[in-house]
Amino acid sequence: MQYKLYEHGNNDTSNVLVEVLKNRGIDDYYGYLNLDESVVEPYQNLDNIEEAVSLFMKHFNQKDKIGILVDEDPDGFCSAAMMYLYIKQMDSNYPVDYILHGRAKAHGLSDDVVVPENIRLLIIPDAGTNDVIECKKLVDCQIDILILDHHEKEEENPYVVIVNNQMSKNYSNKNLCGAGVVYRFLQALDEENWNEFADEYLDLCALANISDVMDMRSFETRYLTDMGLLNIQNKCLKALVDAQDYSMGGKINIHNVQWYITPILNGMIRIGSPEEKELLFKAFIEQDEFFEYKKRATKTKHAETIQESIYDRAARLCKNSKSRQDKQKEKCVSQIAEIAQHIPQEDKVVMIDTSDILDKGLTGIVAIKIAEMFNKPCILLNKFLDKKTGKIIYRGSARNIDNSPIDSFKDIVNSTNILDGRGHANAFGIVGLEIDKKDDALNRLNDILRDVKYDSTYRVDFIMDIDDVTIKIVTDLARLEDIIGQGIEEPMLAIENISLTKEQFDIFGKNEDTISFMIDEIKYIQFKCKEGNQLYDWLQNAWDENDSVVFNIVGKPSINEYNGVRTPQIIIEDVVVVSTNNSDDDEW
Repeated sequence: MQYKLYEHGNNDTSNVLVEVLKNRGIDDYYGYLNLDESVVEPYQNLDNIEEAVSLFMKHFNQKDKIGILVDEDPDGFCSAAMMYLYIKQMDSNYPVDYILHGRAKAHGLSDDVVVPENIRLLIIPDAGTNDVIECKKLVDCQIDILILDHHEKEEENPYVVIVNNQMSKNYSNKNLCGAGVVYRFLQALDEENWNEFADEYLDLCALANISDVMDMRSFETRYLTDMGLLNIQNKCLKALVDAQDYSMGGKINIHNVQWYITPILNGMIRIGSPEEKELLFKAFIEQDEFFEYKKRATKTKHAETIQESIYDRAARLCKNSKSRQDKQKEKCVSQIAEIAQHIPQEDKVVMIDTSDILDKGLTGIVAIKIAEMFNKPCILLNKFLDKKTGKIIYRGSARNIDNSPIDSFKDIVNSTNILDGRGHANAFGIVGLEIDKKDDALNRLNDILRDVKYDSTYRVDFIMDIDDVTIKIVTDLARLEDIIGQGIEEPMLAIENISLTKEQFDIFGKNEDTISFMIDEIKYIQFKCKEGNQLYDWLQNAWDENDSVVFNIVGKPSINEYNGVRTPQIIIEDVVVVSTNNSDDDEW
């Protein structure tokens, strides 16, 4: 285990909150913790926003049929739902329809999308910027297209109206998701029509910002997300929160939404049936409906049939999908890890053809796990039939590792001039790789990355002697739990020179794999320990209660609340034993 301070860290514990935020690039500590609407940029800074309003109003005033394409991720669902709900709020009888993808994890105007001929305006939120050929075909069929997107431009698309923060030089916030761009467009529609509707959809904007892993160091993104979480109105989102209330400990914040709401949505969108995904979208657009549901019998209650709302049904199906996804993921990770074991260690990237192993909807989440296991970026590929050329090609997902020395894995991938990466910098899709170019692509990546070392060193905010750790420091740092999000990682401490005897440890849990100890009324705990953990191994082999050990840890401060009692604690991430003193004189 190795650790080091953040690059510009001063190890200053006089105000730990200021130091932690400074380490994450936030110099204006007070401003960040006291955001107001002044941090929101004028929506007029978005290129083409006025043209977009004019195009929309032209069709709206003519009562032309509007179609909204629903992209296959939480941002896509949220941004499409916001647009749909807004139109219906303007006119409950307006002829607007949604268009769902025919396959999992499809993006934009992919070949599974069928646009009805009677659509006169197609709105594509969270996608479409680079779908040039597909846009031209639709425009040639007399369909106008409005794109509200946040993905980087790969090529010119002159056939449509695009509002995209990445393409707007005067709009400085590039860390706004598709639903964020939709929200700004709805604000423009508000002003055009003397409405005050847009803010009613900030809850969905917040969910999308969190789910699409937008950088919360952006003051604007942070403010809009905070405002959305403070006023959750969407009935489907409320049901999702209620379903996960126990896991979330009753707290609605960015971290809990990211860990307990986003995953069950992703589970549904990745592996749910077309009927289940349509039900989820109907719940997001609040199409009230009730279903008969037979609850399982328990030891104390017989099975009973109840009336279940579409919102509760959607939440239940999301949780069920997540459970199915986890089982499938576990099986696939095991199979792919076995293949990856045989990859030469000097390879800088794990690149595997998973066509016969992996469901295409799971490629991204399995790639994350494989990258984590092997501590190097991962590209998982699947064979596809390219309907345009009739050839079999590779598509897939690429993921970088946490704390990677590579700022943008996508830029590295695209610099090969063989691979084509589309999406975010370190979580993106691979499109159009020729089958016989796979080895060439890997060789090129190895060449580009030959001098890169994947350092697993922990970045910590403070390096402290155990005698300097106080309840105040732990409780102050634990206060940050409500602002933790992408870019604002949890505080991390390296604590040195911990010296204890065996009798001072508690070992418990179903598998007796949880270790804890108390020092100065602070609880230290490490979960799921296993062979290879130096402290765990020592405890298994120390026979005498007076055997002693000196060790260092890296951990995260928090507050444990149980039966109304709040205890400051450090959750141990990693540990290294410095020395031991055993009664049988066996040294470490």
